[in-house]
Amino acid sequence: MRKGTTVLVGLAGIVTLGASWASGLTPKHATATGVHVVSSAKAGTPVAAAPPRPASGVTSSSGSRASGTPSKAAAPAPRSGTVDGAVVDTQYGSVQVRVSFTGKKITDVHALQLTDSSGTSVSISAGAAPILRQEALDKQSAQIDVVSGATYTSEAYQQSLQAAIDAAHLG
Repeated sequence: MRKGTTVLVGLAGIVTLGASWASGLTPKHATATGVHVVSSAKAGTPVAAAPPRPASGVTSSSGSRASGTPSKAAAPAPRSGTVDGAVVDTQYGSVQVRVSFTGKKITDVHALQLTDSSGTSVSISAGAAPILRQEALDKQSAQIDVVSGATYTSEAYQQSLQAAIDAAHLG
């Protein structure tokens, strides 16, 4: 029985790698990067996968070219979706962001969780969140400035944002 179990686990790994390859994604392992990513799809993958690649040429059923030139396929639409960044714990609570993207462009950043250990933490996070969001959209990266007075929230926001960018392969 042990041999059959090994084969099933091996097949599951092959299916997972095949699905990653078919969607144009490189498999990432959360344990290797130390990043835990959660989304409404499979953890660590964008909600919308990359579109399939067009065929390089058209052939007839006899195996010969149907025409002398390859067909001109329309450019595939840019992939888009949302990815949740890692939950980053601070001494004042947890921070997590969700990144929406189209192609390689970040189109929105939404804070799913912000520090909330006290009324002061909630107030500080509420003031910092729109500034951090706008910085991320302007710079299209996690290399954003720390908001004065909200250092813990800012640093955790940057870490969660970078995890989402990495998971969506935007960097």
